[in-house]
Amino acid sequence: MRTDAANNAERVLQSTITLLRTEPEASLEEIAAAAGVSRATVYRRFGSRAELVDTARRRAAESADANQTDALRPPGELAGGPTPLDVTEVLNKVPPHLLGDQIVSEAQRLAGVTSVALYLIDLEGTHLLRLAGSEEFPETLGLPLAVGPELPREGLLALRRRIADELPGSVLAPLSLRGRTLGILLAVDAPEHALVALARQAAASLALADDYTDVFDIARRRKETSPAAEVQQNLLPPRIARITGALVVGNVLPGYEIGGDWFDYVENRDGAWLGVADSMGSGTTAAALGAVALGAFRAKRKVTGDLEAAVLAIHETIREVAIEGAFVNATIARWHAPSSAFTWITCGEQRPLLITERGELRAMESETYESLGLGPAKRSFAVSRRRLAPGERLLLVSDGVLDRRTRDGGTFGTDGVRAAIRGVADAAPAETVRALEDAITAASADRLEDDATIVVLAPTSRR
Repeated sequence: MRTDAANNAERVLQSTITLLRTEPEASLEEIAAAAGVSRATVYRRFGSRAELVDTARRRAAESADANQTDALRPPGELAGGPTPLDVTEVLNKVPPHLLGDQIVSEAQRLAGVTSVALYLIDLEGTHLLRLAGSEEFPETLGLPLAVGPELPREGLLALRRRIADELPGSVLAPLSLRGRTLGILLAVDAPEHALVALARQAAASLALADDYTDVFDIARRRKETSPAAEVQQNLLPPRIARITGALVVGNVLPGYEIGGDWFDYVENRDGAWLGVADSMGSGTTAAALGAVALGAFRAKRKVTGDLEAAVLAIHETIREVAIEGAFVNATIARWHAPSSAFTWITCGEQRPLLITERGELRAMESETYESLGLGPAKRSFAVSRRRLAPGERLLLVSDGVLDRRTRDGGTFGTDGVRAAIRGVADAAPAETVRALEDAITAASADRLEDDATIVVLAPTSRR
């Protein structure tokens, strides 16, 4: 299919999805007019109104499944139709290291398919790397707007356009799970609705099998990670998540090296817990401190809803480490969706930052405390609180962001953050994270000397 034809087909699909929401009985002529193409163009690509409507509905279901702002569906309302690949059966019968090949084989069984490839996103979020399938497809493909090894929903359209330009004869189906895309299936002569259904099941299979093999991690890496960075990568949560009333996106640069920073989040009955930490030193020492600090945070939040108790647990744990002067800078926080309240405790210099609805950057007013691990064994902390409005974004960064050396000999600082977000004032959180990552990387020709951690929380509720 030529690029202009692919663009026409995409435009017709999007127009159909939009029109059917308000006009379920819209005619083919009305759909063609809405898309700005002739009726003959629609017939040439989709054959009939019924086929077009079916394809549009499946695309809408795919988007809804990947949409980070969608409410979670209750049990009993999860299945969208017959599944071409049973997750439980595959995981029980297929060795995890062969799962990629099995997914490709399942795709090849679809009617009309002549060639298939399965891609995963690399660790730094810059490329798609072929895991399995035909060598007719490129080994690597460029990738826009990914955050680490995950692509947000808003990045799918740009990816589709790139694939339409580079591989116009291919059908793309994203492997999406809980608002993030982990990879894609590409196929020639594939029925799109069937390939999309397969990709949805494949995403769940890959996510579950990831704990049983290194094959997927090997495919995501373009070079060797340091031991400290490997520990770090295995401690980090998914980079993109939808939680009640908000979206959370986070990442740590550079990915292959250093390893002392971490961020973490989890949603419990008392709200969504968030944490960002920067450990003393670098390499294995920093990774070890970071790991025990994260362990203390996770252990304490499972037995208490008290922020102060969680912070004190980290402090006491770091004091027990047999490293003279060991410390960790951290912000430990909780998001409560019903009240739109963000509560936090910061130990160290870097307080949370607020990006207003107009794109202005402000430091959040709060008490700041000495780094954890320093000072007396028993310490007390006051919890700060702020209600977040729709359109505002909360930004948590580590020292490695603000202290990044720039080409003129200065530091990146809050001015660098302000400049980076200026062009994406109304952007989704993933775009905010990626804009900051790009600016930090471009600030100097030198490699990062410290981890740079960025986490954005953006409320999604509308009042």
